[in-house]
Amino acid sequence: MDLSTLLAHHLGARGGQPALESGARTWSYADLDRVTRDRAAQLRRLHPQAVRVALAGEHTAEALVWALAVMRAGLVYTPVNPGLPPERMREAMLVARPDLVLCCTPGAMREQDIGRRVVTMDEQAGEPSAEPGERPASWPVHEVAYSVFTSGSSGLPKLVNVGHRGIEALCRAQAHLFGIEAGHRVIQFSSLAFDASIAELLVTLYAGGTLVVPEWDGGSWVNAVGRYLAEHGCDVITVPPSVYARLGDEARKAIGTVVFAGEALSEVEFRAAARFSRVLNAYGPTEGTVCFSVAEPHRFTTSVGRPIDGYEALVRDRERNAYAPAGRGELVIVGDGVALGYEGLEPTDGPFTTVDGTTAYHTGDEVELRDGEVFYLGRLDDQIKRLGHRIALSDMEGRLSRLLGSRVAVLTQGDSLVLAHSATDRPEPELKTWLRELLPNWEVPDVLLSVPEIPVTHTGKADKDALRALAQHAGGGAPPEAPDRATAQTVVSDLVEETLGTRIAPDTSFFDAGGDSFGLVQLQVKLARLYGEEHVQKAFDLLNYDFTVAGFLAALGDRPQPAESPVPSVYRTVSAELAELPATLGALRREADSDPRAVTVTGAGGFIGGHVLNRLLGTGRPLTVVTTSNPRRLVERLSTRFGRPQADFADVRFLTYGDLEAAAGDAGGWGAVVHCGYEVNHVLPLERQLKGSVAATRSLVRAAAERGAHRFVFVSAASVGQEFLPFTEDTLAAVGDPYSQSKCVAEAYVEALDGDTCRVGLLRVGLVYGHAPGDAAFLDDDVFANLLRISKAQGVLPRLTGLVPVCHVADIADSVLAAATGAAQEQRSVLVQRTYGIDELRAELGDVRLVSPQEWLTTVTEAGTADTRVLAALRLWLNEPGWTEPVRTTCRPIIRELTHTLEI
Repeated sequence: MDLSTLLAHHLGARGGQPALESGARTWSYADLDRVTRDRAAQLRRLHPQAVRVALAGEHTAEALVWALAVMRAGLVYTPVNPGLPPERMREAMLVARPDLVLCCTPGAMREQDIGRRVVTMDEQAGEPSAEPGERPASWPVHEVAYSVFTSGSSGLPKLVNVGHRGIEALCRAQAHLFGIEAGHRVIQFSSLAFDASIAELLVTLYAGGTLVVPEWDGGSWVNAVGRYLAEHGCDVITVPPSVYARLGDEARKAIGTVVFAGEALSEVEFRAAARFSRVLNAYGPTEGTVCFSVAEPHRFTTSVGRPIDGYEALVRDRERNAYAPAGRGELVIVGDGVALGYEGLEPTDGPFTTVDGTTAYHTGDEVELRDGEVFYLGRLDDQIKRLGHRIALSDMEGRLSRLLGSRVAVLTQGDSLVLAHSATDRPEPELKTWLRELLPNWEVPDVLLSVPEIPVTHTGKADKDALRALAQHAGGGAPPEAPDRATAQTVVSDLVEETLGTRIAPDTSFFDAGGDSFGLVQLQVKLARLYGEEHVQKAFDLLNYDFTVAGFLAALGDRPQPAESPVPSVYRTVSAELAELPATLGALRREADSDPRAVTVTGAGGFIGGHVLNRLLGTGRPLTVVTTSNPRRLVERLSTRFGRPQADFADVRFLTYGDLEAAAGDAGGWGAVVHCGYEVNHVLPLERQLKGSVAATRSLVRAAAERGAHRFVFVSAASVGQEFLPFTEDTLAAVGDPYSQSKCVAEAYVEALDGDTCRVGLLRVGLVYGHAPGDAAFLDDDVFANLLRISKAQGVLPRLTGLVPVCHVADIADSVLAAATGAAQEQRSVLVQRTYGIDELRAELGDVRLVSPQEWLTTVTEAGTADTRVLAALRLWLNEPGWTEPVRTTCRPIIRELTHTLEI
């Protein structure tokens, strides 16, 4: 079935069901059927000789409607990115030679820039509609269904012509594998110039789903999508892993299924997503009708799945030019979905060929085929993927060499793209500005390395290893001397803006401006490229877990002073609130009118809280869960995690923290409260911790009083201290890191509840393990678990200054429930069941070498395989003294269980 007929059939079959949504407007299938057929008729009537239509538009429902109209008209749909620099746009137009350029982004394209007539969306929509009798269900179609420029290839862009044969198979396969059903909400995230947008649009309509375009104000598209997800959620979204990393947890929690595509999926991103969503990993070059294979991993793997229907996977041995259905080599995809070829080239030119009479495409990707499953290993050539776009480094070098009038080399160093050049007559700020104007943002280098001449190997090729060494040396030298403070402030502010997406005042906190700990680490990496890693790290150490532009520049000075400790001001604020809190709670308190066996749990989506709730299900106790997660998603995750039918959660009442402001009667009495919900973030400054988990704890304490709770158990951290001391400034200052300090503050708020009507239990726990297979994702961000994983991988273990205190989650759940039901004798207790010293850890890990913490950090940082967020937390954790007295109150082999779960 050709594309035009396919659309006509599915748009006309679902009547009033919602098809497209953006902001306050929703198009039903009938609406979309009518308007796209009208516009298709207009295109055919006004441009009867047209074959190819280039459409420039981004992230609006109107652009999607016009895209569908072009497809329905049987014309060759060719999307282009309206944000391309004029020179790149001219090159694209020379390749595509469109008969009509339809611009849906006002002011994005000028006819004099591209040498083609441009028709705006408003002009075309303003033409009178055809009469109903003039609108056939479909029109004669061209052999090419759509054409997409290869994703960001440098040099002269290649335009892939895709036929009709693989489109219906794509729709059928993705609808089934992604689980899209009628009424499911699918986010339209991808740029129209990406072939992923083709699948988002066609597959959703094929399955009867609703395509959702978040409202966009022209700022950061990722931020706009993140805000929408946090507020409304979605059933399916397809994103590159690097984009997913920029979404906040509130957005991630609201995603039903996340499909990773466009880049190789790393273990870090997989584990982060698996905490909240069903995870799929899709693979497919533009030359293969969007998608070739899909995997649904339950543990991290490099598999990209098995070919979808209509495709076959082969590996090619380049030396012998032989094809095989198994083994290691270049992936060759075979089937009807292989594209027709590149515009302007013969169908069998370049990577296109036939195998046993069937069209085939040589991907340039190295894979291993095992039992029909494809395991991605990397690229065989010099192409890389960056921000979802493919860049051919050699092509980019040739283009920039011509533009700069001198030899250049483009290389990667870690996650950075480096441009080495000998254009020493151009100041770096000027060159950076010029490159930003010239290149798409995915091609703009992170690092500019100015050299007198490009070093070469004996074969005359650029010596990229030597250039990497130069770039590394340049990044680790002394900080450059800025001409004046104003210039330095501008440079640092620019990097902050690049990270945050917004400019901040010199004295504004990075976190107050909406940043998070991951963003701060990204900023630290960028600053290290300018000022050197050692100097930046010392400055960050002085900033007391926070960042301001002014504070950072001051810390780089000749005689930097440590930032003032936040403890005195935090203590003053908290102690003032604590002085009034008992009276406030007394005024709120009312007699409980619910079953005294009722239990309210927080943190049910977390490791400990999930186990506590699982233990309570089926006991006959009335259960309430207070959560930051979407209740439906939370039940789905818990059901999968513990192997329970969702019906087990039918009688559980779910509340959000926002609901706590409602009248007490709306939620009934609470009985006992078990507070396990607390964000673990060792890098976040204390003041910012107060605005998050501590503020949530304070709200929960008020709600517990208002709802007549008779017990309140708080799961705190052993790192607060082995003794329960009164809350004083000295007590708070003696606690090590901001996270543990925040737990100390939260304990003080909880203890304000303690009295005859409500008994408070505080349980300080060590590092908690005992993860079942369904819990493995919770180890992604666990500092100590990552230390073990990284140490085993690198063969080095840091010498720790103290013992590591651990306990088992099953025993934690026992202790928490005993405290909640009044069975526990102790109201204040520290639970550390075992401690492990460095020799015991080394024995568990096997053949690893003991090194100093600094050498360990240097080794793993240079390896470049560890998540920078984890390394930032480990840098702090390794400075902590650890537990002092050995403990062994259980025979559970807790660390051995942990290493088995980590598969190390």
